[in-house]
Amino acid sequence: MNKEIESWVFSHYGLESFCPGLERISEALKSLKEILSESKIVIIAGTNGKGETTHRLSEYLNDSTYCAWTSPHIIDICERFTSENGKISSLELKQLVFSTHEIVSAHQYKLSFYEFLFFVFCRWAALRKPNYLLLEVGLGGRLDAVNALDADLVLLTSISRDHQEFLGHRYDQILKEKLGVLRPKSKLLSYLDLNYLRERASSTCEKVGCLHTDLNLLKQLPSFAFSERNQFLAYAALCELKQKALNANEWLTSARELPSRGESLSLEHEWCFYGSHNVDGMRKLIQFLRAKNYNFTQRPFDFVLTSFSKRSETDLRVMLRMLQGSKLGHVMVASFPHPKAYPHDELKEIAFQEGLNFVDNVSEIFQIRPRQKILVVGSYYFMGHIKSLLRL
Repeated sequence: MNKEIESWVFSHYGLESFCPGLERISEALKSLKEILSESKIVIIAGTNGKGETTHRLSEYLNDSTYCAWTSPHIIDICERFTSENGKISSLELKQLVFSTHEIVSAHQYKLSFYEFLFFVFCRWAALRKPNYLLLEVGLGGRLDAVNALDADLVLLTSISRDHQEFLGHRYDQILKEKLGVLRPKSKLLSYLDLNYLRERASSTCEKVGCLHTDLNLLKQLPSFAFSERNQFLAYAALCELKQKALNANEWLTSARELPSRGESLSLEHEWCFYGSHNVDGMRKLIQFLRAKNYNFTQRPFDFVLTSFSKRSETDLRVMLRMLQGSKLGHVMVASFPHPKAYPHDELKEIAFQEGLNFVDNVSEIFQIRPRQKILVVGSYYFMGHIKSLLRL
């Protein structure tokens, strides 16, 4: 049923693409804003780590009511709509999609695929009236649909280059777009690497009239890897929402109980999935995996299977070279059927030029014997494709 819902939305609202601007979604949400503002609204922005931070905060809030909006989905469309009870049911989502479409048609709203689903989410949240709304920014922040709602708390995970055609090429330009979700009297929690970005974030907060907590200034913290930073940012958000003192030692104890970054599945082969869809994300993932296997004397994976969505050829080549030089495993490049996938023939030619093997039919990997340990990295859409082939 979930694929049918997704196909129906595609047929009525087009493929998912970035359509900047708040006018369309703001008009649609006009009657819901007052109800939604009764919940504490948390917006999670940043280049990398938004999804992990959102999911961690959801785990921390499991004794409260919440609705969490994330994107994109990996396997099925219901993943974008979660609460303390888990994913929305297929039946409930189908009913909401059709009833929302009737409203859109009656008022002649002109919504994109992403905006329509966010409108569906907001109607679902308005019916549930949860304590918290967790909203992961899709792209940027200032012109993303989630910015039609006023944030009480903003979490900023990282700043690096991605979607430069929309967000600009300089870090300060990207930061400005991300911080476009701030509101007077809201609060920003950030954990940025570069000092000048930290200073600009504080300066922006002063101009907007909101508070800022720079987690780098907490001297009692150890040197965190990127994934741990996301987890700690989520913990700091929990303390802010629950109005409790932030205790780094308490978090360090509880953090050990959380599952590690990524997902591992044991089937005919051992599959490890890690989403890394831009240069900075790939660099941090490789650092994370090498640190995790710091004492390895041989490659920790038999194969590294990768593919990407459309992006600049330069970034694509950089990521392929990073994987090749990481010595994590034998790198194999594949294509996958998706509107956002990097074109098959172009990807095949680039893989050939970079001296990498290209797999025309990724299903052939499943037939390899004996049992292998396979790392799947790159586009979240690619990971969803592999999981669908595995019937997950």
